[in-house]
Amino acid sequence: MKKFLFLNLPNKEQITRRYMCSYTSPESLLPPIELISLAAIAREKDYHVQLLDCIAENISTHNLKIYLAENHFDYVVSILGLECLEEDCFELKEIKQHFENLKTIVFGHYATQFPKEVITKANADYLILGEPDVIFSNLLASFNNDFPVEEVGGLVLSTPNGILIQGDDKRIPDPNTLPQPAYDLLPFDKYYEPVLARPFGMIQTARGCPYPCTFCVKSYGSKLTIQSPSRVVDEIEMLIKTQKIRSLRIIDDTFTVNKKRVVEICQEMIERKFNLTWCCLSRTDNLTEEMLVWMKKSGCTRIYFGLESGSQKILDIYEKRIQVDEALESLLLCRKIGIETAGFFMSGYPEETEEDFQKTIAFAKKAKLTFASINPLTPYPGTTLFTKLEEQLNFQIFPYINEFKDPAIVEKFTDRKKRFYKAFYMRPAYIFGNTKAIFNNFSEITSLGMNLLKYVFFNGRFVISGLKGAKDK
Repeated sequence: MKKFLFLNLPNKEQITRRYMCSYTSPESLLPPIELISLAAIAREKDYHVQLLDCIAENISTHNLKIYLAENHFDYVVSILGLECLEEDCFELKEIKQHFENLKTIVFGHYATQFPKEVITKANADYLILGEPDVIFSNLLASFNNDFPVEEVGGLVLSTPNGILIQGDDKRIPDPNTLPQPAYDLLPFDKYYEPVLARPFGMIQTARGCPYPCTFCVKSYGSKLTIQSPSRVVDEIEMLIKTQKIRSLRIIDDTFTVNKKRVVEICQEMIERKFNLTWCCLSRTDNLTEEMLVWMKKSGCTRIYFGLESGSQKILDIYEKRIQVDEALESLLLCRKIGIETAGFFMSGYPEETEEDFQKTIAFAKKAKLTFASINPLTPYPGTTLFTKLEEQLNFQIFPYINEFKDPAIVEKFTDRKKRFYKAFYMRPAYIFGNTKAIFNNFSEITSLGMNLLKYVFFNGRFVISGLKGAKDK
C-alpha cells in the first residue's frame, strides 16, 4: 500500500496556509482544511494516509527529515502559501534532495498562477491547478494504472523533457459528492482563535464567491458551490461527538450568500440541540434581521466582515458594491441582536487620502465593532486590482517581492495602522461599550490589550487575525 503524507510545511513563523492566502499571527492558528480534504480522497481509495502539521506541532526542518526517514512515505502532498511561497519551495526542495525516491505534489494560488516557476523552484513532481480535489483523485487513479498520468487534466508534470501543463483547472460542480474531510488526522488541541472556546473546530461549507471585489483572491473562483444543510449539520455533529469541539469557525468566503440555506442550517442545529458557539464570514449587504435572529438562536456569537474602508470612494474603487450607510445599519443590527462584529479594513491604495482614512476610523467607531483590524493593501496576481496597479508594483515570484514601488505608501500605512488602533481601541466608549465581551474573555482580552499598548507606544507586534491577509508586521 502506497503511503501518503499530507504535510503542512515548517516555518519559523506561526503560519496559517490556505489556498487563497497565508498569514502569520501569534493570536490564532487554523487547521489546514485543504490538506485533510485531499487526505479523505486518498483514504477513500485505500491509500495509507498520515498528516503532519509542522506549524501546529512546532516541528523544525531537521525533525521533519528525521520523521520522513523513519516512516518511508511514497508521496508528500503540500499546500503552498503566498508570502511564504519561496520558503515553502525551499523546504520541499530540501526534502527532495534528502529523499530522492519521494514524490511531491503541490497546490495553491501561486502554484496555479505560476506553475512552471513553482514546480521548478520546489523541485516537485506534480502540481495541481486550481481546485485540487477531482484532479488529485484522477492523479491517484493514474497511480493505480487506471489511465496514463498524461491524461489527467489540470495537472502539471515535471518530466525529463521539461514541464508539461495538461489543460486548465476546472471547478467541482457539487461539493456534496466529496468525502468528508479527514478531521481525525488533526491535532485539535493545537488550533485556536481569539476569544473562542476550545477545543476549536473549523469547516468549509461552500467554495467560491460571486462578488466582484477587485482585490480578493477567492477560494477557487467566482462560481459558488455549496453543501446541503443536512451535510453541513452532520459534519458539525461529527466534530462535536468525536472531537468535543466547543466552538466552530465556518471558513466560507461568504457564508451568508444563500439566506434560505443559512436559516435551514441554523434551524437544524437548534433541532439537534448543539451546545456550540460559532462564527462566520459575511458581507453587510446580505444580512436580514430574520436570518440574524436564527443565527443567534443556533449559537452564532460573532460575524467577521471584510469592510475594507469607510470611504465610499475607496469602496467603489474596490468594486465592493456596498454603500457605507447601509453597511453601518447592518453592523448596528448585529449588535442589537447580540452578535459580535469583527471588521477588517485595508489601507494603502495610492489614491487613498487622509480624509478617506479618517472616514474609515469614524466608520469603525460608529459601527460599534467588537473587534477591528487593519492591514496593508496587497494586490495579488490573478486579481483585477493587480492588473490595474501592476506598473506601480515591484513584483517578482522568485525571489518573492510584492510591494509598491513608492516607499511613501508603505511608510504612510505604518503610521496609519498605529493611529487606527489607538483611535479605535484606546477610547472610553470602546472599553465601556464592550464590558461583557471583556469580562467573559478577560485573560485573552488582557493579553491582546497588553500587545496593543506595546505596539502603539513601543513598536511591538499586534494583530487581530481571522481573515485572509492578516499580518503582524
